Amino acid sequence: MIAESMPALTERPVDFAYAYRMRCACGEATDLSADDYADEINEAHIPCSHCGDAIHFGRNVIALRDRADPGLNNEELNGFAWYHTSTEPDWPSSTYAERKRHTLAQAIPPMRVREESIVRLSNLALHVGTYEAAIENVLRRMRDQGEANAKFFLFRVALNLDPQRIEAGFRDENLQPAAQLSAAELRDHGLQAVRYLNVHESPGSLSLAVAPEAITTVQSVDLDSIGMPPDHGTQLNLQLDAFQRELDQMRAGPPAPTDVPTSALERLQTRAATRRGRPGGDGGVDPAGSWRRWSSVESALADRYLQGVNAIVARGFNRAMQCRRRRGDQDVRSVADFYATRAFGLTGSSEVIAQLASQPARVLHDHHC
Repeated sequence: MIAESMPALTERPVDFAYAYRMRCACGEATDLSADDYADEINEAHIPCSHCGDAIHFGRNVIALRDRADPGLNNEELNGFAWYHTSTEPDWPSSTYAERKRHTLAQAIPPMRVREESIVRLSNLALHVGTYEAAIENVLRRMRDQGEANAKFFLFRVALNLDPQRIEAGFRDENLQPAAQLSAAELRDHGLQAVRYLNVHESPGSLSLAVAPEAITTVQSVDLDSIGMPPDHGTQLNLQLDAFQRELDQMRAGPPAPTDVPTSALERLQTRAATRRGRPGGDGGVDPAGSWRRWSSVESALADRYLQGVNAIVARGFNRAMQCRRRRGDQDVRSVADFYATRAFGLTGSSEVIAQLASQPARVLHDHHC
């Protein structure tokens, strides 16, 4: 069903330059810059700014970034635009549970199939979060879930939650179940939503696990079509073209003498690159030399397209792009164009959100029910 318009929703500021807060055993949290986090300063330890003890920082001790996060207010949740990313263009689909059930039944050996487990896994609560969390979810799935070449859709979501049926406070994803909550478990506790501290995407932000009926309206856009012209600028274009010629030459014949690893370090890099299947190896032709060239191109692309993105997010972004390249995309311009488009999701958020907000709205449940 298509609505004439989306309910009026408040957009929260989008920031991919965020820093972090790390939780100490004393119960307080200490600020940590993204650069220090990426560099793992002091062997990944910082002093607690409250008790002075050392905090071994990392995902396991991520704390809420904004102690005054408006998402903590039950009365405000319905007024915000929430976000989700999926490979399913019709998320959340009424046929998803049955399709998931069929997939699970095929994947789980028959002797181990338990009906209640299949029912639960095919009826998980739905998840929405900040714009940043939705975009970073794409990068995580490209890196970690074999979806480097998948098509992703970004959804803008309106909720209709009863403030009395939202669990108080928030769960820490490290300590309490949140990602695998089923819709039935929410309903059994008289809930429509559970807030949780997201420690995987936009770590330190709040996301929601919600019952499907709480989602009233969605808008969507294909992330491959959000814009970002492929003009990389004269200097970068020259570098891309030069690298393409070098790559073509390496594929055509033996590596040039300057590309032959001579030091012990280069020999180790070559063997490691071959084992990891880094692109450019092409049948064993100087994988280390090709890897060095790809690295220089990626650095140039990052300098141009990831300005204002924190070091942890930028590193995760580049790893996602490398996973896509390892799965077959070896055309330099194609790689660069895709890089620019995906980066636009981070640095062009206001344009992406405006484009998304202009899309037709799909009504799932009546706001007044």
